[in-house]
Amino acid sequence: MENAQETPSRLQLVRNGQAVASQAQGRNCEALLGVMIVRMQSLIDHVRQLEDRVVQMETDSASRAEGGAGNVIDAGAVRIDHSARQVFVNGREVPLSPTEYRLIHQLASNSGKVVLHRDLLRRASVHGEVSPGNLKVYIGRLRAKLNSVNGSKCDLRAVRGVGYRLTA
Repeated sequence: MENAQETPSRLQLVRNGQAVASQAQGRNCEALLGVMIVRMQSLIDHVRQLEDRVVQMETDSASRAEGGAGNVIDAGAVRIDHSARQVFVNGREVPLSPTEYRLIHQLASNSGKVVLHRDLLRRASVHGEVSPGNLKVYIGRLRAKLNSVNGSKCDLRAVRGVGYRLTA
């Protein structure tokens, strides 16, 4: 009797086989999901690289469209020599980080117009260093540097919920 209870019935064997098959399917699904996640991350990285290239091409195209004497942009007290990548306020050079330079270039190119947050983020952030959370910090630093020269007052204003405007 005892031996009969220890021996699994055919029904138990079938159920156990289904459970084993179900576990194997679960492991296969997990492995497949892991592969899909890796591939999706690779695609996301590729899209980011393409976005960076598009931004660079837009910047190059905009600077060529500006044309003229050395790609100079004048926006009130701010003067940008794009070919030399220099920014001047009231005739004095202001040293800027690459991100700050891209921000002021975008703002000065659209002097008097509101530049949307998303456009500033897209054009100023090459490797994702500018996020919606720290754009305000970059603008604050830029404003402080521009206003530190000869007591100048560059009118760089936030348009709440929309973007920023540099007024000449």
